[in-house]
Amino acid sequence: MPETELSDSELIKAFGEGDHAAFETLYHRYRRQLYGFLSNLIPGNPAEVDEVFEETWLRVIDKLPKYRDDGKFSAWLFRVSRNLFIDRVRRNRPPGNGVLNLDAEEAPEIAGPASMSPERELDSADLERVIADAVGKLPQEQREVFLLRQQELPFRDIAAIQQCSINTVLGRMQYAIKSLRKLIRAVDHGGIIK
Repeated sequence: MPETELSDSELIKAFGEGDHAAFETLYHRYRRQLYGFLSNLIPGNPAEVDEVFEETWLRVIDKLPKYRDDGKFSAWLFRVSRNLFIDRVRRNRPPGNGVLNLDAEEAPEIAGPASMSPERELDSADLERVIADAVGKLPQEQREVFLLRQQELPFRDIAAIQQCSINTVLGRMQYAIKSLRKLIRAVDHGGIIK
């Protein structure tokens, strides 16, 4: 059977037995999802995205032999990446700042309603920018839930990544959607969103 048809568990086992091509298959299976997640988690900083992406895969290679397979490799992978990102933020925060403020990331400012005339509708490029800016303004936990759902991860896997209950994750998603609607409506004053 070709390696691309093997399950994550089978690939992990094969890698543990020395089959490096099995790891390559895992890498190619999840690289786009992981990179997309990190690109949205760390907007406007492709160099940092690349560093966290590479660091994640290096950590996975290091820890995979000890990984306890419970059928949730993707959740584990995203949790490793998320933890590495949080560690970087903690290391880079200014001295004397005892609070980890992940909400104050350098997301580009969105134009206020005064800069758009009511007659102007958002085109698709404007809408994408507005949504990306609005997602960047969400609190860290809500942004993670939203971005992980965009990568089609089930809520139970997101709960495992964030190490909380599924109800907490569902609540974060609900608050994220409400906040996004509010932020987008503020920009789209008189435009396409009613």
